[in-house]
Formats: sequence, C-alpha cells, structure tokens
Amino acid sequence: MSKNYRVGIIGCGRIAARHANAYTTIESTELVAAAEPDPERRLKFDETYGIVGLYENYREMLSNEELDIISICTWHPLHCELTVAAAKSGVQAILCEKPMALNLGEADRMLAACEETGTKLVIGHQHRFDPQAVNAKELVKGNAIGELHSIFGHCSSDLLNNGTHVVDLIRYFVDDSPIGWVMGQIDRPSDKVNFGLRVEHNAIGQWQFENGVYAILAQGDLAPSSYAFQLCGTTGIISVNAPEGRQLQVITKNGELDVSLEKVNPKQAEVEELIAWLEGGPPHRSRGANGRATLEVLMAIMESSRLRSAIYLPLETEESPLELMIESEQI
Repeated sequence: MSKNYRVGIIGCGRIAARHANAYTTIESTELVAAAEPDPERRLKFDETYGIVGLYENYREMLSNEELDIISICTWHPLHCELTVAAAKSGVQAILCEKPMALNLGEADRMLAACEETGTKLVIGHQHRFDPQAVNAKELVKGNAIGELHSIFGHCSSDLLNNGTHVVDLIRYFVDDSPIGWVMGQIDRPSDKVNFGLRVEHNAIGQWQFENGVYAILAQGDLAPSSYAFQLCGTTGIISVNAPEGRQLQVITKNGELDVSLEKVNPKQAEVEELIAWLEGGPPHRSRGANGRATLEVLMAIMESSRLRSAIYLPLETEESPLELMIESEQI
C-alpha cells in the first residue's frame, strides 16, 4: 500500500519517538520531516528514523515541506504557538502532546486557528486507548457495577504534566459528560519548575458531572504515585491500574469478573483514529474540544484554590490561576 499522509514532527525528544514509531508502523503515513533546535537530538533522531527533511527551525520545515499531519512534541509552553503556526501552514491535522496549553486563552486560540483553517486537532491523551480503560468504560455502560456514582483518580507529578491524564480519563469514563462545578486546593511551598513551567507540589480536586457522577483527584508529591482509578457503582467496583499491578479488576455483586485484555499500542491507536477521522470517520475521542474541557477542569482546580470557593463552569478566567497566584505572591 502506498503512503498517503506526509508527516512532520516538531520536537525530537523522548515523547517524539513514540509518535515516530507509530507513524513508521502505520502503512498510510510516511514520516518525512522533523524540526529540532538541539543538534544532538536532531542527529540521534536522524540516525534512528532516517528522515531526509531535518530542520533546526520549525518554520523552515512548515514552509519547505508539503505536510499533511504535524505532531507537536515540545515542552508545554510552545504548544499554542506551534499549533497556530501549523494550522496556518495548511496541514490537514495536528496531533499536539498534552497538556493542550498553559491556560484557556491559549487553548481558545488553538481551537480558533484550527477552525479557521479546517485543521483537525487532537490532543495526546492516548490513555483513552488503553485496553483497561476502554474495557472499564464498556463495563460501566453495561451496568456491570450497577449505576456509577463516583470515581477516584490519582498520580504523581503536577496537574498539567500528569494530572491532565487523570482528569481526561475520568471524563472519558463518563462519556465526557458536562461538569457543573469544581473545587480544589493546591500546595506550593517552594519554587518548582517542570518542563519549563512553574508548577505546584500537590493538588486535590473534586467535581460533579451533570449526570450526577462525583469525581475526586489527588495529585503530586503526597498522592499515591501510581496512575490509577477506582470506579464505584451501586453494586460493584472497577479498579484500573490497581497498585498491586493488575491493569483491570472488576468486583460485581456476583463476585470478581475474569476480564481478558488485548494488547494495544495506545499511541498507534491514537494516530489510526486520527486518520479515520480525516477519511470521514467520527470525531476523534481526543479532539481539541475535549482537550480544552480537560484543561478547564485543571484551571478550575487552581482557580478554586485562588478564590477559596467553588467554581461553576464555564470558567471565565483566561490566564493560568496558578501564575496569577505566584505573581501576586499569594502562594
């Protein structure tokens, strides 16, 4: 089968390898260009993937190459700038790594640029393709644990780096139901920077979906380090990525279910669904609008801490509430 989609990658660090491996595995995509200012990373990427179009400056790559898909694999502060530039260059689709942006103002500029140019935007929340997550969602829809009433998710690191995955998967479990309100608190006892961004040490959040499901998040140094979830229903519990190492455990009123999981490469599945969307299939499960909705929860947790009150969505604050707190010496 001949290659159909010409792909370029911006940023050639660790996460870019997962994108490149997906593109070089899928028959309908051809990785033809990459941009990376660091010469050592650029050389290593070339040695691994044999890319002809290597650039130090991403603008030169966008100008010189006829690309269909762009993957943005840089640190978070560049996501907005690069997404807008890629959309304006005329590509058909953009796969931008998580988190979508640093604040809602940036996210809205990204969405507006893609809407104006007809570019399809996907945010790299690839855990929506994890087989244990997909199966958990289907089990909930099939009433395996009765009526779902609450979800607890936790992980190490900060809200924008790993918390975005926790919030996004909780939203996925409830079919991306709208959220009514958010409450949260953050802790930042000293300066902390991650991927070029000032971040918090700890965070807790709680919110309620309009369908009634209640969610709780624990994030950071004091939270359980595993990326895990407990979905509680009226007649059972589903554990996703249980700390003891089980990817999926399902306890029903009739005992434990034996669930087998197929092997899936989440990043490859993410790209394949993007291609299907380009070819007339349903919207991508991690499309830009869903990425913004996840970011809104993260920002609302920060805003709740800043204002010491519940935040009823939609959130109107376009800036990062954490940055506002830091600049005002509130935290």
